[in-house]
Amino acid sequence: MIPFQRRGMYQAMQNGIFGFGAICGASFGGSVADTIGWRWCFLLQVPVSIAALALGYLVVRNPQSSLHISGTSFRETWTKVDFSGAFLLVVAISVQLVGLSLGGNELPWSSPWVITALVGSVVLLGLFLLVETRTTAIPVIPLRLLKGRLPVATQLANVCVGLSAYAVSV
Repeated sequence: MIPFQRRGMYQAMQNGIFGFGAICGASFGGSVADTIGWRWCFLLQVPVSIAALALGYLVVRNPQSSLHISGTSFRETWTKVDFSGAFLLVVAISVQLVGLSLGGNELPWSSPWVITALVGSVVLLGLFLLVETRTTAIPVIPLRLLKGRLPVATQLANVCVGLSAYAVSV
């Protein structure tokens, strides 16, 4: 298992790379498309992806899980998967994305459809958190990871990086 401080460092590095990609990716991709052609934008990702895959294989250790113990049946493994939490999270985020994409584009932000979608996503995310606290399966998001100052600071940094990435792209 990765110690908590190292996980925070990995998250910080990932945030930095995400921010750098959001800021520089569009202009770099536009330069490549204008000079050597748009198809090269896809081809240039191949060596970068291979290097990332190789580095990930060498650096990231996969913890041994109780799901891969020989002799466990498919039914026992199936009961350890948090389907209700995963379903609620996907639906909540999908409803939120519908509200955010409709608001200001197709409909005004004060539209009942937009407000209902956004309020519905908050209710579904609250229901997701409730399911995660009571599940007997392996949770999608273990809530113990969200306690303390470091996870809260990490999530605030994620929100700031996301907002800045979208502010730069708009």
